[in-house]
Amino acid sequence: MRDKLAKELIELDKKRLYIRKNYKNKLINSKKKLNKKDYIYFPKSVVSENNYQLRYGLSWLQNGFILKKGDNVIAVDPGVNFVLRLTESGFDLSNITHIFISHTHLDHSADANVLMDFMIRAKSNVKIIAPKSVYEEKVISDFHSGLKQKFPVNHSAIIINENSEIELLNGYKMTFIPLQHSVECYGFKISGDNYNYTYLSDTSYTKELITKNNTIVPITNITDYLKDAKSKSYHSYIKEFAKDSNILIVNIDSFMYTKNSKTHLPLQDLLEILKDNNIKKIIIAHVNPMGELKYYEWGDKLAKYIFCISKIKTYSIKNEGNKFYI
Repeated sequence: MRDKLAKELIELDKKRLYIRKNYKNKLINSKKKLNKKDYIYFPKSVVSENNYQLRYGLSWLQNGFILKKGDNVIAVDPGVNFVLRLTESGFDLSNITHIFISHTHLDHSADANVLMDFMIRAKSNVKIIAPKSVYEEKVISDFHSGLKQKFPVNHSAIIINENSEIELLNGYKMTFIPLQHSVECYGFKISGDNYNYTYLSDTSYTKELITKNNTIVPITNITDYLKDAKSKSYHSYIKEFAKDSNILIVNIDSFMYTKNSKTHLPLQDLLEILKDNNIKKIIIAHVNPMGELKYYEWGDKLAKYIFCISKIKTYSIKNEGNKFYI
């Protein structure tokens, strides 16, 4: 019996290694010719509505997207299950040219190492773009970032700050903005051909609120939900950065001000950012559609409300995924 099993396992070993080699070659050679059309792509969710454990425990399972401009294919904030969602959506990972990580939190970076492992195996040239803390806290490992190369790799790690400017392919450039979050966090703007594409990751915007009783409340002092409060002062540099954006991709956390507004943007603050700022189109993300509420109950209504107030075309992400041509 033992000898028979040993022979069977040896054959299975050979078969397994043969299959692995074939898959590796397929991965390396699978790179498809890029479509000329540019787009922003949010892959579908792979979590069912009745899976309460994932919906409660990991509420931002829809995070992360692809931005394609020219030959640049940028994976932005590869959060939980990002690689699985992309592959299940039929996206070819080997086309990715850049990975941007705005900050160290799980929902923006959990799949960074997984994605880079695919890139290394596919022998793709990739640039990782992230603030210093992402590398220091090993959110992406030294091995996967290439900071300490243990074998020849074709990618590179770029450390950004507010003064950084990166030259992308086809003459596009990428600039950055420090955001108001609980950790070091950045947004970006991609410019070229007289078009601007701006991404605001997790951030607050209001400094102080004023209540209906004329009480001034610092944004850091909110402990619950303020229904009738209005902003008194802002981090106005964020509004200036978003000015003249053809598309603004922005993370929204709530409608009114809550205890999370010290680190995340409520819709009321977005409306102030939009005011007289010449923004053409908005995509709202990070709206927790797989958590407490369904898409049509939350993201779609947020989008409709923004349009009612600002008259700017606004879109929310869908459970089945979205591709916005730009």
